[in-house]
Amino acid sequence: MALRRGQRQDPVSNRTEVSGSGNHVISGASGGDLEQNLVSADIPEGDLKLEAAKARLDALRTALRDHAGEVDDIDQCQAAVTLIDGQLNTGQPQQPMLNVALGGLLAAIGSAADVLAVAEALREAISGLFL
Repeated sequence: MALRRGQRQDPVSNRTEVSGSGNHVISGASGGDLEQNLVSADIPEGDLKLEAAKARLDALRTALRDHAGEVDDIDQCQAAVTLIDGQLNTGQPQQPMLNVALGGLLAAIGSAADVLAVAEALREAISGLFL
């Protein structure tokens, strides 16, 4: 097994592990038709799309506070909001991480229509960051 700058490849499984800056990524066998892309965006503070996403996140916080008893899992909602907030404040939000957080958020909201509408608006605003 070779170790080089935080990257390690297992010759038996051909699995590659990359770690650094608090991230740890494990991919399957690389090569063939397997391709994994990490999409992040360099977004300066004050960017209009970023500010719109942050405003939607604030609206979601308010909706969760006002309708906490209607969502399926408020703790999971709060964890997703924390993760999304952290990503939006990094300056280089990672699209896959945001997609996972949004997926968990939508599942945790369940059928609470008022909260779901705000979460969908957040999802659209975040998608706009990567266009």
